Amino acid sequence: MSKSKLFRVCSSLSLLALVGVVLPACANNAGDGAAKGKDGEAKPAAGSTDKPAADPAVEGQPVDGDQKVGTAAGEAGGENQQYALKIEPSEGKVGEEGQVSIRVIPSESWHMNLEYPTKLQVTAPAGVVVANPKLGKDDAVKFDEQNCEFAVKYTPSEAGEKTFTGEIKFAVCQDTACVPKTETLEFQVAVK
Repeated sequence: MSKSKLFRVCSSLSLLALVGVVLPACANNAGDGAAKGKDGEAKPAAGSTDKPAADPAVEGQPVDGDQKVGTAAGEAGGENQQYALKIEPSEGKVGEEGQVSIRVIPSESWHMNLEYPTKLQVTAPAGVVVANPKLGKDDAVKFDEQNCEFAVKYTPSEAGEKTFTGEIKFAVCQDTACVPKTETLEFQVAVK
């Protein structure tokens, strides 16, 4: 065999050996598509545009279509990582109009969803009449990204500790997703 043929055969065998070593190594990462660091954890690809979530404890899920609201798990009622719910009743007097302030205040990295059909419904106890038991966002005293406030006007016809119930529906958002919420309300007003 001539030297040139022998050189070509050796070159071809070297190339096949190299492919035989490299190909299995590539196949080990083919399933997950992510580069791994020394600790075995996946590393983001260079130039990745994924933003970290603002609050790692609450991960929202974007949605398609006209709904414009995603979902995320969260605690209902009172104060949590996403918002504070504040109910401030005034002391009532028989025969006089009183008012209860119901506010949703989003936490620092959250804001009110101004497009969501925010609603408040209040059920009055016996001996009390609520001026408007169903309120929408257009009825709110204040409705912007930092605050949603409703004023529930009521007139009691008898004295005593009066327990109101109700429900408020709203949504709070971060940059990547929104969280629709339904809160059940119960609050007392002392009527003299």
